Amino acid sequence: MAINFFVDKGSIYAIFRKQKDGRRINLTYYPGIPAGNEWNADRQRFNPKTEELEKLNKQILQIELGFNYVLENHNPLMLDSKKLVKLIEDAMKIRPRHTSFFDYCETYFEETAKVMTPIHRGDIKNCLKKVKEYSPALTFEHIDKRFYRDFTQSLRDQEYSANYIGSIIKNLKVVLNYATENEQNSNLAFRDFKKPSEEVYNVYLNEEEIERIYNLKIDEKLALKYQDKKHPLTTPESIIKQVQTLDSARKLFVIGCWTGLRVENYLNIDPEMQVDLSAGFLHAIANKNGPKLRIPIHKLVRQIVEVEGFPKSINQQQLNDSIKILGAMAKIKDNVIFTRTKGNGRVEYTKKKYEMMTTHTARRSFASNLISRGIPKQFVMAVTGHKTESSFNKYTAAVQKDIMTSKLADYDVWGK
Repeated sequence: MAINFFVDKGSIYAIFRKQKDGRRINLTYYPGIPAGNEWNADRQRFNPKTEELEKLNKQILQIELGFNYVLENHNPLMLDSKKLVKLIEDAMKIRPRHTSFFDYCETYFEETAKVMTPIHRGDIKNCLKKVKEYSPALTFEHIDKRFYRDFTQSLRDQEYSANYIGSIIKNLKVVLNYATENEQNSNLAFRDFKKPSEEVYNVYLNEEEIERIYNLKIDEKLALKYQDKKHPLTTPESIIKQVQTLDSARKLFVIGCWTGLRVENYLNIDPEMQVDLSAGFLHAIANKNGPKLRIPIHKLVRQIVEVEGFPKSINQQQLNDSIKILGAMAKIKDNVIFTRTKGNGRVEYTKKKYEMMTTHTARRSFASNLISRGIPKQFVMAVTGHKTESSFNKYTAAVQKDIMTSKLADYDVWGK
């Protein structure tokens, strides 16, 4: 039930309005809280700048919970102002003051410690940090549609992208789902929270660009030339280690480009069990729960395994950082122009192609290059694990656009 808070003569009041059985219901409750300068009419809460204002917000929440409790248990047509006041104040006495969301989060991390990956744990912690910045005294009861609307707007006001906001909402719902399943939360409003998202332009590498990365001869001189200025290579040991890391990344990335595997899979290939050079196949899983596959071994993958040996694995963050350096070394620096939501609007960006390369670029390049070769989509989808052609088309949108624009050049479009 919608309880709203407004200001009358400098004081806050709660009101419930509804049309029922041909009668208009207006029930109001005046708690005697002065509005002051920090009252936010849109959020119907105080701007939580001080501990005292946070306490007032908790008080308003308790009024809202008590008011709703009364309406759930009494016919609003039978209530007068005097009776309403007594029922609300009685309800606030018998109902729990609040259930702290962040106190529960400590329990959540303890209970999920053994099953949560470090990356997922980091994502959840980042989500909760953003939520806490917005509402330090958040309770389960307060996580409603109004909270969702105001919280997502606050993130847009900070100029975060739609997909970043979507990831925050997704991870918040993970925690709330867990709390609900373990009977720690009874407020189900979060189930209606929509995850904002948008299609993002992602680059792929063509076959010639992949070969340029494969052909890189990484030595100490090249490592120093392309070192990260924020983390300079200051000792002979650090230079040697960077050369080794970049060379492993080079080989792993090329293997990813020609197997179509997820990064966690191509970083953990067991060459003795999965690579069969005599038969010419690599044995793998299509996706997290997919069928076993026999992926034909590309000539560059064969050369890596036969000549250089299967590369030593590195962690995903190292690989992600190294891929951008490899792209710069290989002169993959075409300008890429794209638009993305930033805050409340769309913004146009221009970046060098190597700056947009990530671990996932390998898998996208695999799908895109096979489509360019004319391989039927269903064959490629069997490896990538896409279940629908529409989702696969979004995944390979960049190459399909490139194919169409290149074919356009075959026509006398402008006339001669």
